[in-house]
This record gives sequence, C-alpha cells and structure tokens, in this order.
Amino acid sequence: MLTKTRQKEILKLLENRGSVTLQELKDHLNTSESTIRRDLNTLDAQGKLIKVFGGAVAADNMSIRDEQVSRREEKNLEEKRLIARYAASLIQDDDFVYLDAGTTTGCMLDYISDATTAVFVTNAPSHAQKLARKGMEVILIGGRLKQSTEAVVGEEACRQIEKFNFSLGFLGSNGVSERSGFSTPDQDEAMVKKRAIERIHRCFVLCDHTKFYKVSPISFAKLEDAVVLTDSAPQGNFQEMPNIVEISEDE
Repeated sequence: MLTKTRQKEILKLLENRGSVTLQELKDHLNTSESTIRRDLNTLDAQGKLIKVFGGAVAADNMSIRDEQVSRREEKNLEEKRLIARYAASLIQDDDFVYLDAGTTTGCMLDYISDATTAVFVTNAPSHAQKLARKGMEVILIGGRLKQSTEAVVGEEACRQIEKFNFSLGFLGSNGVSERSGFSTPDQDEAMVKKRAIERIHRCFVLCDHTKFYKVSPISFAKLEDAVVLTDSAPQGNFQEMPNIVEISEDE
C-alpha cells in the first residue's frame, strides 16, 4: 500500500473511532509496526492526529456551540456522578467554595453533606436553590442569565467574583486540550470562569473522558491552572500529568 493511501486510511479510522492502537493499525493495514510508527510521526508533525503511547487519537475536535442543559444532563451520567461524589468529599466545614454552573458540578449537590458549614458561591440559580433547600449558606452571583447553560455571566458577575477569596472551587469545561487548555464556546462565560479561577486557592475542573482532545473557541485557563478530576484520562501524555486525577469506584 502506498504511503499516502495508508495515511489516508489511518485518518479515516480515526475519524470513525476517535482513537486507534498500533496493533489495530497493523492488523487493518497489514503492515509492520515500524511503518505505522513512521506514518504516525508524519501525521502528528502535520497536526492531522495526536500520537500517544501505543497508538493515536484524532486531532483536537472543535466544539462551537453549547448544548441545552436538558440535553446534557443525561449524557455520561454515571461518569459525572462518580466524579461529583469524589469532588464533594473534598469540601471541609470551613471552606469558602465557588461552584460553577454545569451538569457535573450540579451532580455534586446530591453528595454535599447537609451538615456542612461551608459557604457556597455560585453563578447557577439552580445550584443556589438546591443548596438553599438543603439549609446551606449560599451566595448567588448576579448578572445576565445565559439560557442554554443556565449560568449567570457578564461584567457584573465578574466584578462580584473579584471581591471573593475562595479556598476551594469546582468548574466545568467543554474541552480539555494540551495546546488550548480549558475552553468553552461563550466569551462571557469564559470570562466568568477565568475570574473565578484567579480567585480560587485550590481549583478543580470536573471533566468526564469525552472532554479530552476537544477545543471550544474561547480558552479560559491553562491546563496546569487546575487539578482535573475525571473518570478516565486518554492513554499517553494526559495519564502522565500530575494534575490529572482519575477517579475509581472505590474512591
């Protein structure tokens, strides 16, 4: 098989699967491992894929628009609950907590102890209502309500956040990428997240495995600016990063 034909076939497989192993490529293309490695090196250098340990993954996928909360709530629900339960266990009674809008941070509310004396600040009216019903002290950030994500955003929200010093914070992200860091489709929402991260002492970004290698138009932080809590990180560089924490059922 000619080199260009073989490389096109590799990219076609990645488009369909998202990731491939060396063994899968060897079997599919009926060629040697050394040849496959050369192809992967070439395609990685061209930015057409990302070479990882034992194979390759598709180059960063662009996610341009936010989905409605109602559509996102049921996606990867078990993974979100796993991450949320662990995240909630990190909250201590004397913490001043920032809780970002989002479906994974929303799952945390079921696991936050009713007895905690921690104080919560959030830009999500739905989060604030649930926390208040549990009898907790909560501060709701004011500003413009973004309909699709049900998050309060805008300059007023940023000004309020700048007044606080959070001991702990939990945020969501549409994409997690080595090159682009944490990203989201909306500029106003990105600014709120950026301001919050700047005011948080211990910052955690909650991302299930589907968020890796995805990029949205606006980056709001570098990958090293927070600890990533996930159910599963892709093989390769992400698994080697000290700030990527994979949560198991036992934790």
